[in-house]
Amino acid sequence: MSRAYDPCTERYSEVYFNHPEVQKALHANVTGISYPWRTCSEIVGDNWTDSPLSMLPIYKELIAAGLKIWVFRQVICLLFVPSAPRVLAEFMKLFHSKFLCMVPVTATRYSIDALKLPTVINWYPWYDNRKVGGWSQVYKGLTFVTVTGAGHEVPLHRPRQAFILFRSFLENKPMPS
Repeated sequence: MSRAYDPCTERYSEVYFNHPEVQKALHANVTGISYPWRTCSEIVGDNWTDSPLSMLPIYKELIAAGLKIWVFRQVICLLFVPSAPRVLAEFMKLFHSKFLCMVPVTATRYSIDALKLPTVINWYPWYDNRKVGGWSQVYKGLTFVTVTGAGHEVPLHRPRQAFILFRSFLENKPMPS
C-alpha cells in the first residue's frame, strides 16, 4: 500500500463506517437513523442546536469526575473510568460535531488557560525520531498536544505521529521529549 495521500480515503471511511457490523461494534447508530454516516455531515452541523457555547464547563465537569482529557488540535479524547458511563454518551455527541476542529492553537491555549489548571509540564516540543512532532503542555487533568503539519486530520496526514499520540494517551504518559 502506498504511503502517499489517497484522495479516496474519505470514501473508504464512509463505506466502512456504514457497515452494520462496524456500527454495532462501535455502538453507533443505536437509534437507527435513516441516512448514512458521512465524514462531514451537514445534517449534524445544520440541526445540532443544543451544543454549548464553550467547552470549558464540560472540561471542568469531566476533570472533576476524574477523567483525563487530551486535546489535540481541538479534538477531544477521554480516558474513561468505569464510574462515568453517562460521560461516554455526551462524548459521542461531541465527537461527531464538525465544530471541534475549527479553533486555532493559540485560541485553544488561551481557553485552556482560562480553566486555571495547575501546570504539570510546561509547553515543550515532543519528538518523533529526533524531529519535532509537535508541542504539548500537561495540566492537572488535561493534556494539550499539537501535531506539526497535520491540520485537523492528524491520523490521515501524520499517521505515525497520531500513533505516538494515541499510544501516549492510552499509556497515560506525556508525549516523548
